[in-house]
Amino acid sequence: MADERASHTTRTAIVSDVDRMCRGDTDPPVAELSDRAALLVACGLTEPRITATVLARLHQGRPFPTVGGFHQIRVIEEQRHEIRRLLESAVPSMLRMALRTRLADLDRRYLSLRTGFTRGGGVFAVRLKDVRAERKRGTHMDTEDRGRLFDALASTPTMAPVPLVPRTIAELGSAAAARGQREMGRVVLPPRMRSMVDSLPQMPQIRADRRRIPEMYTAMAMEVGGLYDRLLRAYVRGGRAVDEVRLQFDAESEIVGLAGDLCRLREAAAGAGPGSDGFSRLTGLGPGIDDVWSEVVDRAVALRQLVESVEAKADAAAQRAERVDGIAREHGVRPPSSSHTPTPTDVAAERLAARAGDRLLSTEAMRRLRGQLDPDSQER
Repeated sequence: MADERASHTTRTAIVSDVDRMCRGDTDPPVAELSDRAALLVACGLTEPRITATVLARLHQGRPFPTVGGFHQIRVIEEQRHEIRRLLESAVPSMLRMALRTRLADLDRRYLSLRTGFTRGGGVFAVRLKDVRAERKRGTHMDTEDRGRLFDALASTPTMAPVPLVPRTIAELGSAAAARGQREMGRVVLPPRMRSMVDSLPQMPQIRADRRRIPEMYTAMAMEVGGLYDRLLRAYVRGGRAVDEVRLQFDAESEIVGLAGDLCRLREAAAGAGPGSDGFSRLTGLGPGIDDVWSEVVDRAVALRQLVESVEAKADAAAQRAERVDGIAREHGVRPPSSSHTPTPTDVAAERLAARAGDRLLSTEAMRRLRGQLDPDSQER
């Protein structure tokens, strides 16, 4: 009965999070995904061989190129999509020219990030010997597969606000004036001129809609990725107290499996038109898809319950460690959990202690030799 109540509470929390992300009513309930979580969610859109390589690299501690946060790729992609949609409509020539300029700039940024990721300077193997070694370990990724993985990252969910592009001539003028004011703020001016510039009225901002995730499947993927990040933080906080969970539970494969199901559901729902604005138990795609969606939600509920249990155990371990550290400080002893940097004296003492056996053997050998030369010395 207690398990049923806990499961119901967790399900309610997940439904509430999905509703808030889809409707954009309040602040986002989930923090921005880490690069590691974004890679796992992106695996739901890639081929099995790419997924296997990503998991192998993560399990073996192999890095991936970073672009300063993979969520910005999604922001750029949404802006590109919005500008292309506007260019297909009837807009004034001046606005069309500005939109084309903005689109070209976004295309250059996207291509630059994609090139940096696929080349992976200092991350992916380049020399033939290193490539062969990575292939044996199952961690080598071809350039084409890196490009496919990067394109999948452009579809990962994000709660970062996406700057809206101007849709009218008035908004274009406001955007240009606001940009001019920002650039003037970076210029070093004499005090009198600076006070005059600061006294100018601020230009009105272009309307800023709240960040909304379009449908519940992407919002659930955001929730799942956030749970993975919470689990990693609990691992760090709990240390050895949660090693048993870390060794028995393959969190990376679990997130990839959930992301794959959610991406398939999102693709199926995309062809059926707009979905509900928030969480819905019924998908509108038939009882078969409804059953799958229910199973995915149950899987996410079980994951959240596990993460919350690991967090509770990690918090308890951290509190115990802090209590022991406090006792150690009261008695003038170095806290057990503190990082210890050896001093030159500590290093010298360790090296001298390592030669204790040699000194003992040498001392005993000299005493034995003296005993052979002077038997009477054993009595003195």
